[in-house]
Parts: sequence; structure tokens; C-alpha cells
Amino acid sequence: MVAVLEACASGLPDDIVHGMDKKRILLVGPLPPPLGGDTVSTLNLSRSRHWGDRGMLVEVVNTSAGDRVRLAGELLTPGDLARGARILVRVLVALPRADALLLWANSRFLCTLGVMIIRLARIWRTPVVVKPFGTSLVERFEGMPKPRRHRVRRGLSRADLILPETGLLRRWLVDDLGLEPSRVVQAPNFIPDELLLAELGERAPGGRCVFVGQIKREKGVFEIIEAVSGIDGPGCDFYGPIVGRDRDSFLAAVEAAGNISYMGVVEPDRMREVIGRYDIFLLPTYHGGEGYPAVVLEAFAAGLPVITTRWRSIPEIVEDEVNGLLVPVKSPDALRDAIRRLASDGELYRAVRANAFRFVRSFSEERVIRDILIERVERMLKAGPMIRD
Repeated sequence: MVAVLEACASGLPDDIVHGMDKKRILLVGPLPPPLGGDTVSTLNLSRSRHWGDRGMLVEVVNTSAGDRVRLAGELLTPGDLARGARILVRVLVALPRADALLLWANSRFLCTLGVMIIRLARIWRTPVVVKPFGTSLVERFEGMPKPRRHRVRRGLSRADLILPETGLLRRWLVDDLGLEPSRVVQAPNFIPDELLLAELGERAPGGRCVFVGQIKREKGVFEIIEAVSGIDGPGCDFYGPIVGRDRDSFLAAVEAAGNISYMGVVEPDRMREVIGRYDIFLLPTYHGGEGYPAVVLEAFAAGLPVITTRWRSIPEIVEDEVNGLLVPVKSPDALRDAIRRLASDGELYRAVRANAFRFVRSFSEERVIRDILIERVERMLKAGPMIRD
């Protein structure tokens, strides 16, 4: 059973990997594939050098469903149930040797297997840190029957620490769900330290646009196609896995547009290189689970101005005409106008780039992983778990 656990410590020295005196951190969360904000952020977390620097070894129980991109509202299948059983077995095998448990989960997983995993950790008296991805936990929780809401709230109350990604979710957890404020600490997405080493070079304004992410209707991909196909110029390239539901209509729309291309999937390690070839990053999303999109932070770090929507928590990290441009959801005309404006207004283009590049420094791996997460994990290990049964 131990063989099924994925040890993501390839970047650590051998003495850390094999040292028996190191603290063992069990990370339960999704790894690629599919590529997406949740899976890439979990991968980056597992690879962080700061674990080894603090004498910790991370083991991962991978909860990903594989290549298939899930949609909100999909029913559980027999395959999902079998995968859930395998995950529980892997957690049971790993828990006895874990000094702390990190549970990185979307709202579906957190409200089903997640509360069971928290309970298992409580039985072993293992400290638990929970990170709910995005903001969809609010809608999922409020749509549940009252008895199930009680079970989920009780499960979350047993965690030693909860790390919401956004200010919006933190306020809901404290004000509406009634969790202890001291145990709810905002921890946003982060940018790996090595991606913040480059300087911001000079770049003339231009209209080469790029979208990177899971290609589905709720990410605004059809609004991009409609907006860009009405502009004379270099158009937009799309990168990312295509949701099966939207594949045929997306590819047909790309083929019909003269300045749109689908470029396949870009691996996480090549993200900065690829998007650095473009002038403007587009994300006109209205995806229900959107938090702080990691791709927006990646674009900031690569020096690309971002055009995105006034949606959910995005205005917490994108200030209109300061470090990006905000447009209404489902508005190809507003998106087209914003692209034209950035491509033609050199002063605005340079100011937005510079502000975004400075702003993203506060989302560094060092600040989020070392100073927020690992410091609190170390305190928990010294204090032991807080029993709330």
C-alpha cells in the first residue's frame, strides 16, 4: 500500500528524503492531470523547497480524477466511488506515520471524503490543515439539506487550521459558518520563487492575446472568440485541456475565426515561457468556483497586462486600470474595447504592467508557503492537535 503514495520530494537532498528524524507532512490533494488551478497549485506546494529547509518531508495522496475535467453539478459515478475508497485506504496507510495532515480540496471533495479524512486524522490525533479551493464551498454548503450542512460544519470545526484562498471565503467561514477567527487564516495562491527572479523588461503595447486554463464555457472562452474575431490583428491563442461538453462547439468556433488558434496543453513548468510571448492575458470568467486564479498571478509575474471580469473575488487582486482591466461578465463588446485600449494606449499598457509586476511579489512562495503555512504547521506540531470531538 505504501507504494501507491506519491512522494513529491524529488527536489530535496537525499538526507532529507531518507532522514528518519524529519517531520512527515501528509498532503491529500489533486495533482495533474488534468492541468488546472487546483492541480498545479497542489503540485507547486508539494515541490516547495521550504519544506526541506525546515526539515520536513511531504508525501502526497493524489486525489485527482485523472485526465477528465470535471464540471460542477456532475453526479458521482461508480468509478468515483471506487476512487474514493482507494483514497481512503491510502490515507489510512499513511496517517500513522504522518506528523500533520494537509487537506487541499475543492468543495465537492471537501464536503464528502474530506470530512471523513478530517475525522480519521482526529482519531490518530494528527493536526489538520484544510485549504478549500476557490469560493464554491459557499454555494455547495447552502444547497445541502440541513443535516448534511451540520456534518460539514462539524467536520470543518474539527480542523486545527483552515486556509481560505480569498477574503470573501474567509468572511463567510467566520461570519456565516461561525468558525473561530483565529483558526481561519487567508492563504492565497502563490507564485514559485524562481518565477519572481526575472526583471520586468521593456515591451511595446500590442494585441497578441492569450488564454491559458481549462477551456470551458464558464471561463469566457466563447466571449473571447466573439470579441477577438471582430478585431483586425494578431488575435488570440488558447492553451489548456478542453472540457468534453464544449469540445465540438469550441473547435468549430476556432475554425470559423480567422485569427484564433488552439495550441494544445502547456505544461506548468513552461507557463512563463509560453505566455511571455504574448502582449495581453484574457480571462473573462464567470466560473462558479473562481477564487484568485493562479493564471492571473502567473501573467502578472510574466509582465502581461490582464483583462478579466468583475466576478467573485477577482476584484480583490485586480484593480481596474491599476494592475489590470475589469470588464462585465458575458460582454464581448466590453472585452473587445478593453483589448483595443491596451493595444493602443502605451502609457496605460506600461503602467498596468509595472503595477501588476510589483503587486504579485506579495504572492511569493516564500511569503505564502513559508511565512503563512509552514510557520503555523510548526506551531501546531509543537502544541499538538486541538481535540474538538
